Amino acid sequence: MASVQYYKIKHSSGRILGPLDLERVRALIAKKQLNGTEIARLHPQGEWTDVAKIPEIAELLLQQASSSGKFQSRDSSGTRANSYQPILGNPNAQGQARNYADAMAPTELLQPSEKFPTNDVLPGAEHAFTAPLVLNPGAAEPTLVLKPPARVPAEVEEPTVIGELIRPADFDAESNRTSVDVPRDPEDPTLLTSQLPVMPERSEESRLMDPNLPVALESLHGYDVGSKKLSQEKTVLFEMDPAKRKKKMRIPERKELIKVIVVALLLGGFGYEYVFDDAAEENAELTKIELIRPKLPNTVQGKGDPQKSQKLYADAMKYYVVDNVAGYKSAASLLLQSASADISNVKALAMLASCYINLIDTSNKDENYFSVITRLIDLSRAKSVDLPETVIADAEFYVTVHRSDAALNRVIEYTKTHENFGLEMFFYLSYAFYSRGDAQNAAKYIAQYPDNKVFTPRVFYLKGLIAEKLGDTEAALIEYRKALKFSVSHTHSRLRIAQIYYQSGKLKEAGKGLEYLVQHPQYQAPKELGLSNYLYGQYNQLFHRDSIALGAFERATKLDHDNHDYLLEVYTLRAKTGDAVKHAQTEAKMYYYLGEGEKRIKEAKYQEALAQFLEARQVNLSSTLPLVRAGDMFVSLNDLVNARMNYQMAAEKAPNNIEIWSKYMDVLIQSYEWEDAQKAMEKFRNLPVSQSAIDKAAGDMFAKQGRHLEAQMFYKKAMARDSIDTDVYISYAKSLMGSHNFKDAPFFFALALRFDPTNTEALIGTAKSVAAAESIDAGITFLQDEMQKEGGTRAELIAAIGEFQIQKGEWEIAQQYVDQAIAANPDYALPWKLQAQIHMNKEGMDKKALDKALDAYRSYSDRNISDPSGYLERYRVFVKKSEFEKASDELGKIYSLYPKYPNLHYYKGALYGVMGNHKAAVEEYTLELKNNPNGVTTMVSLGKELIEVGDARQALTHLSKAMQMAPTSAEPKSQAAYANFILKNYQGAIALYNAALVYDKGNPQIYKRLGMVYRDMGDMPGAKNAFKKYLEMEPDAQDRAEFERFL
Repeated sequence: MASVQYYKIKHSSGRILGPLDLERVRALIAKKQLNGTEIARLHPQGEWTDVAKIPEIAELLLQQASSSGKFQSRDSSGTRANSYQPILGNPNAQGQARNYADAMAPTELLQPSEKFPTNDVLPGAEHAFTAPLVLNPGAAEPTLVLKPPARVPAEVEEPTVIGELIRPADFDAESNRTSVDVPRDPEDPTLLTSQLPVMPERSEESRLMDPNLPVALESLHGYDVGSKKLSQEKTVLFEMDPAKRKKKMRIPERKELIKVIVVALLLGGFGYEYVFDDAAEENAELTKIELIRPKLPNTVQGKGDPQKSQKLYADAMKYYVVDNVAGYKSAASLLLQSASADISNVKALAMLASCYINLIDTSNKDENYFSVITRLIDLSRAKSVDLPETVIADAEFYVTVHRSDAALNRVIEYTKTHENFGLEMFFYLSYAFYSRGDAQNAAKYIAQYPDNKVFTPRVFYLKGLIAEKLGDTEAALIEYRKALKFSVSHTHSRLRIAQIYYQSGKLKEAGKGLEYLVQHPQYQAPKELGLSNYLYGQYNQLFHRDSIALGAFERATKLDHDNHDYLLEVYTLRAKTGDAVKHAQTEAKMYYYLGEGEKRIKEAKYQEALAQFLEARQVNLSSTLPLVRAGDMFVSLNDLVNARMNYQMAAEKAPNNIEIWSKYMDVLIQSYEWEDAQKAMEKFRNLPVSQSAIDKAAGDMFAKQGRHLEAQMFYKKAMARDSIDTDVYISYAKSLMGSHNFKDAPFFFALALRFDPTNTEALIGTAKSVAAAESIDAGITFLQDEMQKEGGTRAELIAAIGEFQIQKGEWEIAQQYVDQAIAANPDYALPWKLQAQIHMNKEGMDKKALDKALDAYRSYSDRNISDPSGYLERYRVFVKKSEFEKASDELGKIYSLYPKYPNLHYYKGALYGVMGNHKAAVEEYTLELKNNPNGVTTMVSLGKELIEVGDARQALTHLSKAMQMAPTSAEPKSQAAYANFILKNYQGAIALYNAALVYDKGNPQIYKRLGMVYRDMGDMPGAKNAFKKYLEMEPDAQDRAEFERFL
């Protein structure tokens, strides 16, 4: 007899039910006591997970959702829908879209002869590359063939899946409006206003009996059956559960209470963990984010089950269109089952990829994430069926990796070959334009999507974003409220409404919406939840509820720890609250200075910010926080020496704090202190701390040495950890570029941008990857698109375009971009290096070119003192000018920063060699090999200098090792042959010269020296042939007369 499976279920109220058998679970679902938002586990040893992820319970939820009747799909005329199954709307619907005043004027659909507008280039570069909407620059610009969606003959029609599942019961096609019944509070400004159609009120009982609203979806749409509205409840963020208030609590005595408060201030918790024993747990729940790991379908052995697959797909779409984290998670779970049941279900494969893309901010974004999504997209394409779902997956993926131009082309190409395309193509066309920074065209095409055909709040949300971009916040609010009318749980729209109120000084009006957001973390990605908590903190400050505000700000900082706005509020409130307690005034003063520093950062006054952090350090010498913030500031100012000093002091105060030590290890690696960094890594390998930071540090060290395969192995390990150091994404992307994997690098740059959208290194890295994989013009196009989003004034992007123009050899155009970049930000370093390169290119035309280049390189180094490349370039210019003392001074500057800088002693040895001081050159090369024992170039140079000082035998020791380490290099063999020649080992010399010629047949010096060996050993025919080769290759050789006599 089979054993009965039991389950434990954690109700939304916090109660844990069970163990329950499946029949009792069925009964609870039938009574609507379970609605699909709970978490559950198999009893006794299962792990907690979403209840909908347990197949047998999910099946019960779906049965309950459909038990009261089947959905009927009818258009306004009563006929069945056409054969096309739209993703976001009904393709056959006719009607005018609502347009924003002025901003979204009515437009005609484009005809085949019309074209998309292209972006303008920067002033002064009209003859530079202009951004087309094609992936392959040079091809004809695409045209958009967008005709009104046509009907498909009735005899080939199939039921419309998504529309019939999601369409509300009181959908009114005639009046061109969609109404969804929601519990409305007339005082809640985040819900409907008088500007929107007012729907008749319906009783709670009638709403719950509505068969068209699946019970399992109610929570995803924001309905909490049987619970009070948040607007009617008392805020309990820092209060005990009423049932627990009866617990007898010991009240600390006065002295003890003061100690408790002081300790709590130091911890940043203000005693809540001590006074209210439930607060810490509740706080953790409000920031808890369950990350997902994308999976590929498990193919069924033998024949698949298309019918089951299609049913699961249809069920998944109910959740997909909700457009929040919980909806996409549920949809992904069902789509994974759908694709597993029938791997040929292209729709399931494509939409599963779409779900994972939309969950990017709630996923463990490791290499597996990228490979699963690309594999799903490849599988959907492999079926040779071009469906709307495959277009959606492609377009969303392209936008995610910041290739909006590719997304546009994908939609355009689909509309050219599919006359009966659906309205969702207008949505994705608009979405791609918006992502590209072109709000005008985005508005033009989203206007073609009528409100009464919308089946997901995502459409209204995009309309709101576009309206905001066009400066019409009132229109944006209307669209966001429409999205909330459609689904109360559409937290994207709710959050945007709160932001608009905050920016306009009306945050008090968003209180209930913010309360909803912080109490429903399951609907939001971490950064969104962080912003929700930040705004909730600002809201509570308006009512002087500082303790609640501080809790919200600390949760925001936990979710987005590098956000300076959040840190500023935490520091300010800690200073304010701590100042009232005598024993905590030192900490309060420290937080005051830290807050002032964050203010200066927001104002881009970085030196002043640094001064404030240093003041904070002086106020509280025992705290690590000012040291870390000062170190961060020095890093941003490119001063690694002082950064290393501050991080080191912080690390000494917190010997087991991995967050501090990871910063310290990073600056050690950047300073080429490999041994110290390795010791730190070994220390933390044995401690119970996050190993992701250690893996990343190991990867960084290998990458710094140019050993990218080893680096990528450690980066992959770092990304596979449960807790990920988010800096690993940009490090991995740069390493992929270092190993010439330009195809995959943009995706990981895109992941870095998810955490910091202003990260110019990631944007420029993406552009360089695009340039290497496609063309330089494609890289320029990418940067021009990014500048269009920001108004075209970002010095970093302008300079990057200038660098691309230099690579193309367009020196005059490059000069224009360099001038613009310097004008935009005179303190930005890169344009000065580019200016130096432009001067160096004029060396043969301008007598002062080298001096101008020296000045420009000095300007670069003044702005980026920690980058040795500026000093190294000046060293090379001085050597070219034969100003050896000045060249030596530049190397001295590098040594003062990085005593173990690779090849530093090599450059100094080369300088001594040019000056004829071979003994000093030997000493420098020897020191270099001590720091970098595997430097082949240094071994060869040391061998040459030892020959010069008369120690050919010792030279052979180093040259032999160089030959072993670089077996395909001609130089070590050639120099070893010369050493053998000096030692009169002629046969050995001849063998080595011939071995060198295998790899360097065009080197005349090898033939010359080979002839000298034959000559000295008395082989005149051999000498004749070798000298003849030499003179053929060097007809103007100065020593021609010396060797012609042998011919």
